[in-house]
Amino acid sequence: MSRARRVLVAAAVVSLAAAAIAGCAPAEQESAEAAGSDGGYPLTLTSPFGETVLEERPERVAVVSSVDLDIALALGVVPVISPQYGDSEVEPWAADALDALGGAELATYDSTDGVDYEAIAAADPDVILATSGWTLDEDYAHLSKIAPVVSYQGEDGLSSMTWADRTEEAGAALGVPDTAQSVIDGVAQQFDAAAAEHPEFAGTSFTYAVIHPEQVTYISYEGSDVTFFTRLGLTLPETASQFSESNAAVSRENLDLLDADVLLVGYPFGDEGLLSQSALEGDALFQQVPAVAGSHYAVIDDLVASPLAYPTPLSEGWVLERLVPVLADAITGS
Repeated sequence: MSRARRVLVAAAVVSLAAAAIAGCAPAEQESAEAAGSDGGYPLTLTSPFGETVLEERPERVAVVSSVDLDIALALGVVPVISPQYGDSEVEPWAADALDALGGAELATYDSTDGVDYEAIAAADPDVILATSGWTLDEDYAHLSKIAPVVSYQGEDGLSSMTWADRTEEAGAALGVPDTAQSVIDGVAQQFDAAAAEHPEFAGTSFTYAVIHPEQVTYISYEGSDVTFFTRLGLTLPETASQFSESNAAVSRENLDLLDADVLLVGYPFGDEGLLSQSALEGDALFQQVPAVAGSHYAVIDDLVASPLAYPTPLSEGWVLERLVPVLADAITGS
């Protein structure tokens, strides 16, 4: 796995760990448990790959992705096993969440070569969270023989489901729907507070682009998930309608198409990108883009780029804390 890919699977969050655990207060847990025992089970879990039945409220939860790990921790659940790429350490936000859950250690399997079915089976889970299982089309048949699988929903669910959808689904399967809703509401409250503190965000247009190895990619096209920004009050420029998932490349000759009230650019591939940060910022055409010339351009840090692209109930707050000041400075031209 390349350095850039490692960046895109690593994220961090601190601020939501306490909120997530607060959502699992004893009274609420009792309420959720009661709901699970009052007719919630057996529960049929559907997926694009088949159905399995969860006979009773699960206690031992396995996860197959970092997104599902965040969801479990946000719901106050320490998985019996979780993936870990090579010798990488547990992500800081996950470590903080584990500390908040009593300092439990996270049991892991090496996911360098994919999902380790034998390790998951040995952990003896009651259920497997795979709402963000990137290889679930290959893994489902194996995993469903171990335990019921909580999958993403719909053929395009892997890309179309939001972190809130995944959290809600996991909460229902684990018998803690109230906790899931509290987590979702807590994130919404953080966004509302940030928007209230920064009324200048309202109506400000933005463009977000990423420098990939093969192209300058227009990320904030119409139809993409830009809710992180729009929940703060920002809007898309008219130019965004010219791009789509299948037509997202910006040529060096058309860098002016990146213009908006605020321009955000990420360089997660460093010197392996089509243009390095220094090369793009030194480009005469880029310098003439009004947002750049007016000092309304900002760099999206590598550590923020990943959770921004792959949000979770924990990472949203972490990104918010770090990106709001960047946006504020870009709007004022600081």
